[in-house]
Amino acid sequence: MSIRNHWDTESVTYDSFVVKGFSIKKEREAWQTLFLDALKSKNLRLLDVGCGPGIVSMQLADLGYSMTAVDFSEKMLAAAVKNAADNNLKIDFHHGDAENLPFEDEFFEGVVSDYMLWTVPHPEKVISEWFRVLKPGCRIAYVDGNWVSDPKMTRLKVCLSNLGVFLDSPSRCFHGKCEVSADLQTLWSVNASRPADDIKMMEKAGFTDICVRHNIQDSVLHGIRHLAYGSTNDHFMITAVKPHTS
Repeated sequence: MSIRNHWDTESVTYDSFVVKGFSIKKEREAWQTLFLDALKSKNLRLLDVGCGPGIVSMQLADLGYSMTAVDFSEKMLAAAVKNAADNNLKIDFHHGDAENLPFEDEFFEGVVSDYMLWTVPHPEKVISEWFRVLKPGCRIAYVDGNWVSDPKMTRLKVCLSNLGVFLDSPSRCFHGKCEVSADLQTLWSVNASRPADDIKMMEKAGFTDICVRHNIQDSVLHGIRHLAYGSTNDHFMITAVKPHTS
């Protein structure tokens, strides 16, 4: 199964998960605070790469950012368009490949991404594209996780997490959550040391001022949703700057 087909298949359950998260005021505002702190400025023209059902684009459009969003999965993109319309949010959606973005050089004043990089075949190409479309002096902020080798993934915590998923969203429990299924076993992230390998790729692409914030789930997820989705893995945010050329 291709990555596109994987996310097309997951689109319904993942969409319900993010729609619920956006509807929870405390969770939505926590994510908004996280990205505001990372981007440092408001009223920017931002690109959301691998937008999925549109959760980050909606969170930031709600704050007044000018949002453009791109995704490889047509079904995820259709969900994102509907979610933005349902919430009266203006977002410019595009179908496209994160490894070959359909935008001109140095066009955006910020780039964001959310739980996407771990699924791509060639992460270094994605990071290079982030660098290309970003204006000098502007920032990238992306969120991902260590889904394979995190020491917090004990048998007990995984069982409790699965219980939390069932209580939060029974249909998602039956589909699984953030599991490395057979069709994803060949991905780079399965054997990666994260976020250490991310930092190396960011440096190679030319980014500077690279910072990592670990365990962000502890500030954005609460109650049952933290038990379900935040108790077994390190969710990290990496921020960096595209430097001005001399």
